[in-house]
Amino acid sequence: MDWKKLSTRKIRSVYKCLFLNRCYLCHASSPHTLCHYCQKGLPNNNRHCCQCKRPTHSPNILCGQCQTSAPAYHTCIAPYRFEGIIKTLIHSIKFNQGNHYIRPLTDLLGEHVIASYNTGNWPDQIIYVPSHASRIKERGFCQTQKMAHLLVKKLQQQANIQCPTLPKNNPLKKSKNTQAQHTLSRKERLRNPQNSYYIDGAIAKHVALFDDIMTTGSTIESCTKQLLDAGAERVDIWLIARTPDKEQQG
Repeated sequence: MDWKKLSTRKIRSVYKCLFLNRCYLCHASSPHTLCHYCQKGLPNNNRHCCQCKRPTHSPNILCGQCQTSAPAYHTCIAPYRFEGIIKTLIHSIKFNQGNHYIRPLTDLLGEHVIASYNTGNWPDQIIYVPSHASRIKERGFCQTQKMAHLLVKKLQQQANIQCPTLPKNNPLKKSKNTQAQHTLSRKERLRNPQNSYYIDGAIAKHVALFDDIMTTGSTIESCTKQLLDAGAERVDIWLIARTPDKEQQG
């Protein structure tokens, strides 16, 4: 018997029991990163535009913006509204070094992604919307990069799925350090220059574009068009949350 290997397995088992099998919010014993009770408090995006997943009063309608100008991407997954617990967790990751909350958020998204592709037709490649180098230096990390890596690991753990590959070097780059979207009004966000992204690398035919949240959709739309121009034939959007319009909040 390999006692060294047995000892390592035992240590991992104890570590998992003490630190991992607990809810990240209330710390109650839980086989999931968020327990059943904390998940019940999440702002589910149940009523939304059937195309862009913008929160609406009625479910499965086509919002005015999509009727006027259909987005360039094929489909969008956005299981939560950017409010309540979800907003608090994402802000904690971005502005308060709450990196440990990346795991529960990507676990939740992973479950929705798997359910969305239960009939197959998985993307070949996952690409994340990057931060500018100066923003990464200021924050110490790129949250979408960390989320994308954990999301792929989550998908790889599931049986019988064709997990998209995550390139070693993300081919989507940001060349301009534009003002942070959360500091701008809706009009300012729409005017904020979106030609600050470019492609430097091979692009698959079917791409999943990941970002943590979508507000006006201008960044996602700009990146989608860059991917299509670079050779992608279909782009699916994977988001953790979609920001409601002001009249939808509260």
